[in-house]
This record gives sequence, structure tokens and C-alpha cells, in this order.
Amino acid sequence: MSSSQLNVPPAPTGLSLHESTSWTALDGELWEAHAGPFHIGTVVFTHRYEVRGWSGEVFGDHTSLESAKAQLEALARWSLGERPWSPDAIA
Repeated sequence: MSSSQLNVPPAPTGLSLHESTSWTALDGELWEAHAGPFHIGTVVFTHRYEVRGWSGEVFGDHTSLESAKAQLEALARWSLGERPWSPDAIA
């Protein structure tokens, strides 16, 4: 996913930049991520580890669970405003 893509899940109301991500393994092929009480997405193993946003859209796939989790956590931070500088962000 490039830094110029803006199709990231919106931050749930009340979610802060300082919430840590907690993970719950729902079964051997599905992991759910929460920041505080808010569901921020899932990782689903099909033939690869798919990163899905809070409403189910697929944002990427990976060969490792760790990479998929890292992408979802980064997407959550990105949607909350912890964005690195990008020339695309200049309006």
C-alpha cells in the first residue's frame, strides 16, 4: 500500500492516539484487533494473511501473521493522524 492511498478506515469516535492494540485469536485462521473498546480490523488466513479493515474491506495480504498485524496497526495509527509527511498530503 503506498502512502498516497487515502482509503483507510476512519477512526472511531473517542479513539485516541495513545490506545494500544490488543489482539484476540478467534480461531486458527482469524485474529481480531481492538484499540481500547473499538474494533479496528481483522487478519484472516486464507492462502495468505489478509488485512481487513473494521468494515471488512481488504487492505493487503502478507506471508506472515506478524506483517499483517503490523499493517493493520499502522493503518489504525494512520487514520488517527500519526501520518508521516507526504507530498500527497499537501492540498
